[in-house]
Amino acid sequence: MDLSDSATVGSLSVPNRGVFRPVRTRFVDDGRPTEELAAHLAARAAGGAGLVVGPAEMLVHSSASGPAFIDAYDDEAVPALTSVADAVHDQDAKIVGQLTHTGAESRGDWEMQPQLAPSASPSDAAYEMPKTMTRDDIEEVLSGFAEAAANLDAAGFDGVELAAGPFSVLRQFLSPRYNARDDEYGGDWSSRARFVNEALDTVAGQIEGPVGLHLSLAELEYGGYEFDDVPEILNALDGFDYLSCTVGSHATYNQTHAGISSDAPDLVGPIATAAETVDVPVIGRLPFTTVDDADTLFDAGAELVSFTRQLLADAETLRKDEAGEGYDRCIQCNQKCLEAVYGHAHGGHVECVVNPRTGRESELSARSALDAAALPQRVLVIGGGPAGLRFAAIAAERGHDVTLREASDSLGGQLTLAAQGPLAPFERAAADLETAAREAGVTVELDSPVTADDVGPSWDAVVVATGATRPETGDRFDGSVVNAFDVLEGADVGEDVLLFDENRWIVTAQTGLELLGRGASVEMVSSDHYPAFRTEQPNLPGFVAALQAQGAEFTGNHTVDSVAEDGTATLRNTLTGDTATRDPDTVVVAGRRQADESLYLELDERRDDVYRIGDAVSPRKLDRAYYDGELLARRL
Repeated sequence: MDLSDSATVGSLSVPNRGVFRPVRTRFVDDGRPTEELAAHLAARAAGGAGLVVGPAEMLVHSSASGPAFIDAYDDEAVPALTSVADAVHDQDAKIVGQLTHTGAESRGDWEMQPQLAPSASPSDAAYEMPKTMTRDDIEEVLSGFAEAAANLDAAGFDGVELAAGPFSVLRQFLSPRYNARDDEYGGDWSSRARFVNEALDTVAGQIEGPVGLHLSLAELEYGGYEFDDVPEILNALDGFDYLSCTVGSHATYNQTHAGISSDAPDLVGPIATAAETVDVPVIGRLPFTTVDDADTLFDAGAELVSFTRQLLADAETLRKDEAGEGYDRCIQCNQKCLEAVYGHAHGGHVECVVNPRTGRESELSARSALDAAALPQRVLVIGGGPAGLRFAAIAAERGHDVTLREASDSLGGQLTLAAQGPLAPFERAAADLETAAREAGVTVELDSPVTADDVGPSWDAVVVATGATRPETGDRFDGSVVNAFDVLEGADVGEDVLLFDENRWIVTAQTGLELLGRGASVEMVSSDHYPAFRTEQPNLPGFVAALQAQGAEFTGNHTVDSVAEDGTATLRNTLTGDTATRDPDTVVVAGRRQADESLYLELDERRDDVYRIGDAVSPRKLDRAYYDGELLARRL
């Protein structure tokens, strides 16, 4: 079995076995999918996904609501839904719409109403106590499933999938954690499955295509159902034409979407168990699915493979893989695909660090479809970090004659320092950037520092990508301190370390784990409640857990006022003003970098055709380096 093989799901023929599974995008306007959402899904279909499942989080009833959800139960949403289906069909792919009701795993303040759930059992992901559903509530929600399914059928969707994973009242009815009912909808597996079966039957009566079930194989919550329960759960369910496997609940999405801070649950065994239990096609996935995982999932009994983050990192992954071409790999950072949506950052919609087009498909054409430069130029790029490499590759692909000079003996910039310990997946980014630049024909010159006098008039354009300088801490304290970046490069420290977090991001957690790994005792001092507090919410719990498990001591709401010549550190409580002292062997400071802009400013005085990108403008997260480099290369 191969990803490129055709497949059959119920009555639906699918051109290949690669599936783009539902991903929350927030491309919603007043309960309707937007043109941006249609373009986003169509890009994955154009990139080789034979089946698109989504949009995600289409609601079946007004008792669940919110600005990120599509009101699929509303007839007025049909024209916009039709545009989504048409956009995917135009790429010769199939689309199955996923329906849900969020139950206890959302909030009611959008419409000022209570949340409905099987029982008054609140989710750890929400602060509201839900309302136990009455028989009338159950009937109304079932009617909503029927109306929403009929709307998807009218909009031209090829099938409907019912969500019984995270954000789903259907999973909550199955769950001993959420369902404590003593009527016919609670108790044993058969009773807890009743509502799910009724919903499946209701939807099947409204559509021509297949009805699928997207099921969490374990909730990963205390008191929830577990992997061992899969056979009994599946034996209690019926009426679905395929089974799509997932894991977790909304409260455990840091494990469901495991990235750089948490270990992913092993789904291969549970998927094999599910495939042995049901007699319908199984769509398999791992918490982080790559093309290389397809054979493992096929061997486990899956007939199709679903992808999420990898197709956000490169929408053309499946097409490129079949053609034997390289593609950009996901680095599991969760910074844009999850944090941008759940944390409402970066405009509040889905994006990707290594793919600036993700979330901007209606604005930016596919990289493979970029027009050649109208006037090819001879371009000098100064700096071989992510911004410089991204620019160089795309500019060369468009026909510019690009030379990149890097002062050190290797490419990657600060990615090479970052890509260690929990951030090891960042090494993929450095490797993919270098490969793309070299394959595009960029002339790479290492060990080649550049001064303003080295830049002659023969260059048509100069792009400064010199990055950022390391944080300076020496002038602030009388005593000696060690820079966190130096620790990551192997600088010696004592056995008792005070780590002062001024960075407030992931480098603090990375440094703390490095110190603990050396056997040091570590007190982490932060003006926030926790160290590295501005780390993305999908990653922060995992880092906090790892630090605490290895013995780190947290001192929140404090700053370090001074470090005396004898090494004594004075801490001040930022809330009360009280002070205390510490006498560690070493004080380590995780500070903030500054733009290395001196070369740009000097060149800008001498010529008009100078640009700067990435951290040379202002030190920011990795996504901005990619974005700056790509946007300049697209317009030059």
